[in-house]
Amino acid sequence: MSALAAVSLAVANCRRSRQEPSGKAPENPATAGTSQATVLPGFVRIPAGEFIMGESLGWPKEAPPHLVNVSTFFLGKFEVTKLRWDTVRTWGLDNGYTDLPTGGSKAANHPVHSISWYDIVKWCNAWSQMEGLTPCYTFSGETYKTRIRTPVCNWSANGYRLPTEAEWEKAARGGVAGKRFPWGTDTIAQSLANYYGGTGPDRDDLGPSGYNPIGCVGGTDPATSPVGSFAPNGYGLYDMAGNVWERCWDWFGAYVAVPVTDPKGDSLGTFRVCRGGSWSGLACQCRIAERSSDCGPEYSNRSIGFRVARSSGP
Repeated sequence: MSALAAVSLAVANCRRSRQEPSGKAPENPATAGTSQATVLPGFVRIPAGEFIMGESLGWPKEAPPHLVNVSTFFLGKFEVTKLRWDTVRTWGLDNGYTDLPTGGSKAANHPVHSISWYDIVKWCNAWSQMEGLTPCYTFSGETYKTRIRTPVCNWSANGYRLPTEAEWEKAARGGVAGKRFPWGTDTIAQSLANYYGGTGPDRDDLGPSGYNPIGCVGGTDPATSPVGSFAPNGYGLYDMAGNVWERCWDWFGAYVAVPVTDPKGDSLGTFRVCRGGSWSGLACQCRIAERSSDCGPEYSNRSIGFRVARSSGP
């Protein structure tokens, strides 16, 4: 069987095996077959398995759809808040992380923003050390703490890190195959996520138009909302669409039309992938398969934040 035929068969099998054809969340997919002792506080266990990554009906950068096998990992239920950022940053500044920025946010329970990719991975190391875990990111064999460096990641370390792009997409799909949005449907509305409603290419958008009212409390710039303001997806993850773009580990690169296991992106590049859309983005940017290809690692703005992953439990 050819690789293309294998992917086509996998797509068909995924669609036939979808637990909820109506788009409802599958029953407890994150904890099925595991004890609660293996689920980290504030995190969701994403089970190992295959899924179809990408979309053939969207932009060319999202194609071709291909089979991906991802190992078990843990992902934060929420985007990192300003409160969490400040707590770790304070510890970090006293422990060698001398250039962690203040970051921005609308309120303590809103996602932190205006931080670069470099700042985020340093902060992840600080949080790991703060909690006695092994940091994931090193440069020249040392824990990455300061300046602009391109670190390597120890994927077996038990510390905090950014998710890979494949991990992010598997988690965003929530155990439901073949749907465009994290809640398991092909349409989006402002009752489901914080994004900028519009017309034109956003034929999936049920509106209304303009900024989401939830983000307009206290002004519209940035029009973020408190994390967890909308219903979670099938894995129990909040805000996988809208609010702020979420940083991933990977350099942006083209997909390959063959099955892959635990991909981690290109070894070199210009841009690091962002996923999930934002409060200022249109509905089409909130699709699960949407890939932002213009997020340089040094770049930051009020629409970009992140959530953290871990490779293993306690």
